[in-house]
Amino acid sequence: MRKTTTAILGGVALAALALVGGAEAAWPERPVTIIVPAGAGGGTDGTARLLAKQLQDELKQPFNIVNNGQGGGIVGHTQIATARPDGYTLGIVYNYYQWKMLGQADINYTLYTPIALYNVDPSALIVADTSPFKTGKDAYDALKADGGKYKIGCGGACGGSWHIPNAELFIKYGIDVKKPVMVPAAGAAPSLQDLASGGLDMVMASLPEAKALIEAGKLRPLMVIANGRQGAPFQNVPTSKEAVGIDHEGGAFRLVAGPKGLPADIVKTLETTLEKIWKSQEFQDGMKQRNFGLKWMNSAQTLEFMKGHEKSLAETIVAVGLAK
Repeated sequence: MRKTTTAILGGVALAALALVGGAEAAWPERPVTIIVPAGAGGGTDGTARLLAKQLQDELKQPFNIVNNGQGGGIVGHTQIATARPDGYTLGIVYNYYQWKMLGQADINYTLYTPIALYNVDPSALIVADTSPFKTGKDAYDALKADGGKYKIGCGGACGGSWHIPNAELFIKYGIDVKKPVMVPAAGAAPSLQDLASGGLDMVMASLPEAKALIEAGKLRPLMVIANGRQGAPFQNVPTSKEAVGIDHEGGAFRLVAGPKGLPADIVKTLETTLEKIWKSQEFQDGMKQRNFGLKWMNSAQTLEFMKGHEKSLAETIVAVGLAK
């Protein structure tokens, strides 16, 4: 009897050890890399570092930023998509949709596991303070009547995150998007400087990028392409609905994603932790101090956003004649 009892107890102990040995360690058990497909010091890098600090505090492992802005962000986005789907390489995904349409890279939502969208910076329509256009409707009516008379800065590459939301509104308003002369630039800053000096009639850019010239009295925003008014100091800028009667939102977005096939339990841990961080006073204050827009979407909502975003903006890129 004693031998039988000993054998049973021994078997139970071995089974328990097998269960413990076979159990997977809770993620994360080592440092996590966050790939930022942009250079250090920029907006995407700044928001990623806010998240990384609080992820480290919450999950008790280092979250290390690796910047790779080569190819305008294409290389970094590709690294996120091709990483091992084990939760130890994540990344910040932003306005990638135009690369496929412009024939630059075959990147789309199916390459990623979306975790959460945390930021949207809406595009805006901006004129010089000396412009005859006092409202968004003034500008839109003029473009509808004779768009070919006007030169509009894209605030960067034409087909990008500032140009396309405005072009979508043009189409909805009945403006022929192929008539205005669209002027690309190396970024928003040179476009806005050109506008202030009289070289352009309008510029599409974000309000934070134009903030210094607006405060200096050289530029005047006519509207912001968002569902609601922005916070200080832009609370008096009308939305597209208020300005031209069309409710629309569009601009630059940033979201956290991993490669395709990221395990559901890791996605859930990250989604829950990121939502807690996004709602925290530390994160809210950090974003507002830098004039970054705040918007939250969970994993499922972010996936639907990516699908819809790609579809609608691809149609607009075709309409403006930029598709390859």
